[in-house]
Amino acid sequence: MLCAVLGLCSCAVSWSNPQAAPEWTTGFWFWGGKPASASLSDEPDVLFVHVGTISKEESRWSLRSSQNPWHVVGQWPDDLPAAKEYWLVYRYEKQAVPEAVVAPLLADEVARLLRVARTRRLAVRGVQLDIDSPSSRLLEYAAFLRGFRKALPKDCQLSITALLDWFRNGTAIEKVIQVADEFVPQFYDAEPEQFRQQGSIATLVDADRWGPVFNRFGKRFRIGISSFGRARIVHNEVPAAARYLGLGMFGDLAPIDVATNPDFRLETKRTRAEEVVLTYRAARKIEIDYAKFNAGEGVQFTLATPESVRDAVDRARQMKGNLAGVVFFRWPNEEEKLAMRPQEVLVAGGLSSTKDPQTDRIDLIDGRCAAVQCMDVYFSAAAPFAETTTRYRIRASGELEYFLPEKSLPVRMRGQSELELAVPPYCGRGHLYLGRAVSARRVKFSVEEAR
Repeated sequence: MLCAVLGLCSCAVSWSNPQAAPEWTTGFWFWGGKPASASLSDEPDVLFVHVGTISKEESRWSLRSSQNPWHVVGQWPDDLPAAKEYWLVYRYEKQAVPEAVVAPLLADEVARLLRVARTRRLAVRGVQLDIDSPSSRLLEYAAFLRGFRKALPKDCQLSITALLDWFRNGTAIEKVIQVADEFVPQFYDAEPEQFRQQGSIATLVDADRWGPVFNRFGKRFRIGISSFGRARIVHNEVPAAARYLGLGMFGDLAPIDVATNPDFRLETKRTRAEEVVLTYRAARKIEIDYAKFNAGEGVQFTLATPESVRDAVDRARQMKGNLAGVVFFRWPNEEEKLAMRPQEVLVAGGLSSTKDPQTDRIDLIDGRCAAVQCMDVYFSAAAPFAETTTRYRIRASGELEYFLPEKSLPVRMRGQSELELAVPPYCGRGHLYLGRAVSARRVKFSVEEAR
């Protein structure tokens, strides 16, 4: 009995003996596109950049051909936010494990992009694989990682994203983590079905539950936190009938686009991870563009909030041990309306060195008109989730010839040098485009809340 106990203790020590406590880092995943303007007081420690994909051609021709049906393609984005270090990220979209033949192809692509990184003077630390292996196939995934690891340059570290389901009893997760230098459990899109039906994206970061689980491997880990949002159409039948909107004609919808329509009624609630869920239900049968709504149907937005980010970061810190920090999904591109801006994320999580309070802000972009001065006017709210309509006065330093407001946005001219803006409840998220101002001479703008 004593020998058996000592044997078990020895085995436990080999797993739980930690590396030196890692330095805390704050990072973002960057999924491409033109990045939203940063306006950061602090450069992020790390940026995980989606540079490429792993795919398999499934056509009948490719299956009969001797040609390898697997493809690995990658490219550094032209526009890249500044960071202290970078990781390349390759994504496999299917819930499966790539075949072994992919490992050398992927390693060759990584080596090529590392050479490009050197010419661009990017400090690249390693490569991260974003592969959603089924939990039942983790042994197969570990074998794939070993083959890939052997083909990598020796100074290139290996990181993996991790699904929370991998850590339940009876899986081969330890075999996978043995191969990697670090792992990043993702605390979003992992809630039970009952919470997903209610609109939840983020998963509550329970440090007491997950800290011991992650630390027992003796490997560096980071916590993946949601800072993005989603929109979906909600039907009358059951919550499960809701479908998420893609990035097509209706996917760029923002709460303010629906909130200004008097035929919708707003319902609000919070998820257990402190996200806000805004449900706009049609009071009567209505059509918006090509979308038709019956009475009671509508659009639901789930949005990360300062409270959801702060709570997740505070809870993650409690894991201690081999915790190396947090990574937010994601750094938004200019077209995204539902994701938190990077500075908003850093301030909310207590990760910014600046202590200055957020202020309402007007930003101008030169419209490049030939005969007159024209500027595109943007507004950023200090309190994006005000629970009541907030009114603002936007004053120009000189007279405006005219102002072309953005469609359906509640902004209008009031006199020759003043705009009036009314932001509906919970609609101040992001960089709101107000419209184009035209003047004989260049003017500046200031904003204040109307009391």
